[in-house]
Amino acid sequence: MSSAIASIDSVRTPLRRAWSRFPGRARWRRVVASEGYQQFVALPPQHAYYRLTPRRLANLYLSRLEYLLGRKRLWSSPIKLTVESTNVCNLRCPACFTGAGETGRARGAMAPDVYERLLRELGPYLFEIEFHNWGEPLLAKQLVPMIEAAARQGIATTVSTNFSIPFDAERAERLVRSGLSLLGVSIDGARQETYEQYRVRGDLDLVLRNCRLVRDAKRRLGSATPRLIWEFHVFEHNAGDVALARTMAAELEMEISIDKGWVVGEEWDRGGDFAYFFNPRPYRCPFLWRHAVVNNDGGVAPCCGTFHKEDDRGRLAAGPDAPGARTFREVWNNDKFRLARRFFDSRTGSAADRQDVCFDCPITVSFEGLKRHRAAGGTRADFEVPYSTNDCFNYFWERRPPRPSE
Repeated sequence: MSSAIASIDSVRTPLRRAWSRFPGRARWRRVVASEGYQQFVALPPQHAYYRLTPRRLANLYLSRLEYLLGRKRLWSSPIKLTVESTNVCNLRCPACFTGAGETGRARGAMAPDVYERLLRELGPYLFEIEFHNWGEPLLAKQLVPMIEAAARQGIATTVSTNFSIPFDAERAERLVRSGLSLLGVSIDGARQETYEQYRVRGDLDLVLRNCRLVRDAKRRLGSATPRLIWEFHVFEHNAGDVALARTMAAELEMEISIDKGWVVGEEWDRGGDFAYFFNPRPYRCPFLWRHAVVNNDGGVAPCCGTFHKEDDRGRLAAGPDAPGARTFREVWNNDKFRLARRFFDSRTGSAADRQDVCFDCPITVSFEGLKRHRAAGGTRADFEVPYSTNDCFNYFWERRPPRPSE
């Protein structure tokens, strides 16, 4: 038996004993069986980058049970966290709120106190933290210390960057030494003339030079991390660059991820050769049960698709005397989060409830459609989701919640 398997079994064995004495196990076992036992017990990906502990594993299974049961008030903590290290960006990508010049909240970096309190509270339960959302994370001066603090707790860490910024060998070594698990680089083209059509103001030669700096730092330090991934979003204007990008990525010792890019308005090349990185399915939104998003100002968002502070579920205090919640759990189980979870049982409510960003979200509406389909004798397998990935993007893109001053 390998040491990794032995370690996992040493964690699972006491949990199995506790489960055998749990009074509600018969009902919960039926729920788990209906969704697939193997899927339920599977560990999150990135096994090499997080430290498995009894507390993490117990919270993982509790979170999955509560998700399947659709509980409104949760005992479990999130297993993944997105923290917006900064919402400032240097590029002007057209299908990004920040790139398009929208203002969802004040621009700036996350206060160290907010991050430190989040890590103290949630770190023992988290498998992964990603440090990006609506900004360029490498512009955040505190990013490397944030990564280092998470890595010390055995949490996998992810950064997605446009990498079109000044960088040098010293910074590359600091990033490699930080314990960063995965560095994704958004490079949507293999030539400057195609790349810059989406990554507006980006410099492809600079990006590639920076990728070499990280590759070379990994070689010097003998480090397998961070995994370097070329993230190629395919559009009509750059589809011809895919083969060249594969070759260039291999030369840079980068993996490559090729996904269809979403656009404002009608989907390009519907049903064509390229697929989105996910397709909407009729399920409860995982963000409301197990993946939390905290923005730079401490605003706790319902998911990564929302941009405006008016759609936040609550806010964490930025200091001991600042307004806001003192703990994440105060927000995680507040009225707004429980309302959003309730929509998956009953998409009804007052006029104010119906203005909530989660009420008309395609994920919520699709789940309601599945329930009607099943009530009429259908099955999940023959249910057709009425929304595409591009439709989901446009739902959030078109949303402009009213502000108090308006």
